Amino acid sequence: MQSKYIKNNFILFLTSYLLIVLVFSFLSYKFFISDFIELEKKQNNDNINTVLSLINTNIETIERLITDYSKWDDTYDFIINPNKEYIYENFREGTTTLIDLNLDFILFANMNKKTVYSKYPNKILEKNAEDFEKEIYYRFRKGQNENTVFKYKSHTLYLIKAEILKSDHSGEVRGYIYTGKIINNKNLNELTAVFKTMKMSNNNLAANNFKTKLSYVKNVKLDIDTKGSNIINHIQIFDDGKEHVFSIEAENSRDIVNNGKETIIIFNIIISIFLFIILYIIYKNQRILERYNELLSSKVTIKTNQLNRTLRKLRSKNKELYTLANVDSLTNIRNRRNYFVQSAKVLKKAIIYDTQLCVLLMDIDYFKKINDTYGHSAGDKVLKEFCTIINSIIDKDAIFGRIGGEEFCITFSNIDITEVNEIAEKIREKCEETIITVDDEKIKFTLSLGLSSRENFVNIDEILQVSDKLLYKAKEGGRNRLIRTSVH
Repeated sequence: MQSKYIKNNFILFLTSYLLIVLVFSFLSYKFFISDFIELEKKQNNDNINTVLSLINTNIETIERLITDYSKWDDTYDFIINPNKEYIYENFREGTTTLIDLNLDFILFANMNKKTVYSKYPNKILEKNAEDFEKEIYYRFRKGQNENTVFKYKSHTLYLIKAEILKSDHSGEVRGYIYTGKIINNKNLNELTAVFKTMKMSNNNLAANNFKTKLSYVKNVKLDIDTKGSNIINHIQIFDDGKEHVFSIEAENSRDIVNNGKETIIIFNIIISIFLFIILYIIYKNQRILERYNELLSSKVTIKTNQLNRTLRKLRSKNKELYTLANVDSLTNIRNRRNYFVQSAKVLKKAIIYDTQLCVLLMDIDYFKKINDTYGHSAGDKVLKEFCTIINSIIDKDAIFGRIGGEEFCITFSNIDITEVNEIAEKIREKCEETIITVDDEKIKFTLSLGLSSRENFVNIDEILQVSDKLLYKAKEGGRNRLIRTSVH
């Protein structure tokens, strides 16, 4: 009889233990994993936006370069009267003008779409020059200026067309300059390090539209594969005619979800062990429970403290995951996603209470040249020193974030634009005076800045676009300067 009683109690104990462990494991997994998945989804979308933004920036950069050529008086005269002096000065044999400009071809054509001059550092395009030029003329047959991605046979290019005018933009259009750069796996991976791998792809399966607010990369479709241990994005990019041009396969480890699962498993194992110990103690001591109640209470307290430590570890892990999703790993300031989220909140308050709000956009001049000359480690040191300077000048209420490679933004609230202008000039002067030493090399850097205020805008992107245009004017005006909106 006693043996049967003990056996029944043991079965009850074991059944209760397994049921509690299963329920607790299920609930903890459901409670935490959805947050990890959502966090991973947001970070992945931010990474995709970063890649598309940098592709768009490449097109804008090429456009700015070629606009300089198309608005020279010498170019304007050259289209009507081709001369060797112009070619010798800009494209003579032995020069690396186009390579230095990171371009794969340049083509000067008159209004009748007749080639006046062309140059092809890229041997593939040079070999098929006649056919390639026909394709370009056909692509731009409507005559308007276009900046887009372009498919030629098996090659994908950034393609820019600019009108040839006088330097003061007067006179009739005499022709056009066409230029571009081939997109391949090498320069695709040079764009950004937000993905572990990126490569050109023939995948044409994406069906979901991906919204962007970019000037040139507008039509994008996306398919995300999260079945394995990695997250694989199939990104399809279309031209203005919504014709598929090329695809990118971008892959990252599912660190947030995988680490989250590991954390949940460890947490459940520890809880299960503690629970087993507690229940087993209760089971073994049920007949003398009252006699040893105080002793058991003490043990429960110890186990509870251990559980609290485990929970604190879990909270610490969640904090690390939050940092991973919101903080730029190199500069330790806000990343692009966090900057826009916080700035949108501040803008909403400014609109409700009709208070001041300003956006300062900053770009390090010739940053690529610093990387090319001194190496990327030197470039990283410049970025860190730049952020140190900013943090020493702005107060804690300002929202400071990195939104691109060498592009940074600060949102100021409840401060007049004149005061922000003084802060921005102080930043610019401090950066200009700073000397960074890397391997006995003295590195100096300057900033170009664009400053705009809230005005009647209701979206932070709209304010940022105004700052971006002002920043571009600052660069056109010689760099190392601040341009702001006029004060009414």
